[in-house]
Amino acid sequence: MPRAPIAVSRARTAGDWRAAATLLDEYRRWLADAAAIDLTVAQPDADIEFSDLERFYRPPDGVLVVAWAGRAPAGMAGVHRLAGAVGELKRMYVRPHARGLGVGRALLVEAIEAALDLGFLELRLQTKPATMADADRLYREHGFVDIAPYADLGVEGVADLGLVLRPGREGR
Repeated sequence: MPRAPIAVSRARTAGDWRAAATLLDEYRRWLADAAAIDLTVAQPDADIEFSDLERFYRPPDGVLVVAWAGRAPAGMAGVHRLAGAVGELKRMYVRPHARGLGVGRALLVEAIEAALDLGFLELRLQTKPATMADADRLYREHGFVDIAPYADLGVEGVADLGLVLRPGREGR
């Protein structure tokens, strides 16, 4: 059975935002089960993000990228301004059935491109390598390196990574 082609785009339509909200709910449940992280406890201001994705991820402070496998949403990644020209990659999630198909790589490439379009000079993220080994490997393959912690999630084993952004380097 042939697989549906993967398409990645920045959220713009009501359907994109509905799909992103569904993916975010799945991500939150997965994170709670797999890593014992409740984002509303670890990041008290996350309620602002979760209550209005479209406003939180609106340029010039953010972008939300959605991946589709045919007509079905397959994953998402957000980019949001931390401060000045520093952005954060947030909520990168690929549905289990879409893993291993290049969805994560496509999301990351588009998220880096979006960060550049927003004028960011650096992109940071937090991950838990013991739980998210494939994602950690993907980030490092794209040039992310260990940095000093920039936010305390109160969770053991979190790695803080950063990437200096340079125009023309995004699709690596």
